[in-house]
Amino acid sequence: MGRDRAVSLMDDLRAANPSEHTRWLAEPDEPAFRELLHARYAETYSYPFLYEPGGAVRLWRDGALLSLGEFDTRGALLWHTGLWRRPGRDSLDSGLSVALPSRRTLTGRAEHEALWGSLLERLGRWVGFLHQNTSTLHVMAQRYASRFMRARPMGLVVNYTRGETVIGVEEGLGVPMQALAMTTVLAPPPPRRRYLPEGPWGEWLASILAGVGLAESVTFTPLERRAWREGAVLRPLEWNASLRLERRVLVGFSAEGTPALTSERARVDLIHLPMGEPLWVAEGTPVLLAAGFLPTGIRLHQREPDELVFQYVADPRAACEVVSRARLDGARARELFAGWMERCARTLSTR
Repeated sequence: MGRDRAVSLMDDLRAANPSEHTRWLAEPDEPAFRELLHARYAETYSYPFLYEPGGAVRLWRDGALLSLGEFDTRGALLWHTGLWRRPGRDSLDSGLSVALPSRRTLTGRAEHEALWGSLLERLGRWVGFLHQNTSTLHVMAQRYASRFMRARPMGLVVNYTRGETVIGVEEGLGVPMQALAMTTVLAPPPPRRRYLPEGPWGEWLASILAGVGLAESVTFTPLERRAWREGAVLRPLEWNASLRLERRVLVGFSAEGTPALTSERARVDLIHLPMGEPLWVAEGTPVLLAAGFLPTGIRLHQREPDELVFQYVADPRAACEVVSRARLDGARARELFAGWMERCARTLSTR
């Protein structure tokens, strides 16, 4: 699991269908995939290139996406889920989980349990984590992730998508989608100290680590404001053009660094802060808070230091309002969102 062998990972998964009624999708299945996308989202899905002939095929050919689904006897795709890979990472991402409205499938609860039991066991030979940003428009997506995929809440993303309409899901109609960030731990995280900032945000972040059994690894460190003015040095992690979501990691301070931390192109602006050194957390946290970034979760790693995730929140009052409308499944997710809103509201008196 220590080397990047993602192509071989995908080949390993393709070697056998994980359950009786499911199979991996191939190029001839793309029209059925597009029909499923239309049936569930109409024209509103955030990835418009997937509506185009060849859009999904390019991902499959490049090994960026592995698609799994169940078909009926007429060739209609009843449901789909995807595994995304990005070179150099010790994790995969789960996403593109779509079900055809008002259609029964032959894949029952026992088969879903066996399916994910098999997939997670095989994935655990290659990577340490399976991450996903799960919809808060309806609770069934979260329930599926926690029950079958053993995913645990690790944070949230404010206004993750914009303008999507999920056909057949009335409970979330007109509600902006937030995301419940969830992680399936496939291999034991390395034993290490995980440094968190002292104060309310650190307490909230510690509760996230407690939810995945890492409470004893936490050490709190007091915040320290840097005595000299330097720009931040940021390294790019991810640019999602469809969502206009950007992830960068804060790697240092320098006279040549950028004076403004906010991204000019991002709608969802995320900065990761490594949490392996106490001074790094103590000095980096105040810089991010002062620039309008609030902690929103934790990203675990196998080979590299774990990271705190911050999101730029221009209007904390508006963010608290939209997050409060999220539909959540389970006490753990509700506590996570409530804790974030309580701390977000405190920033109103400091800006």
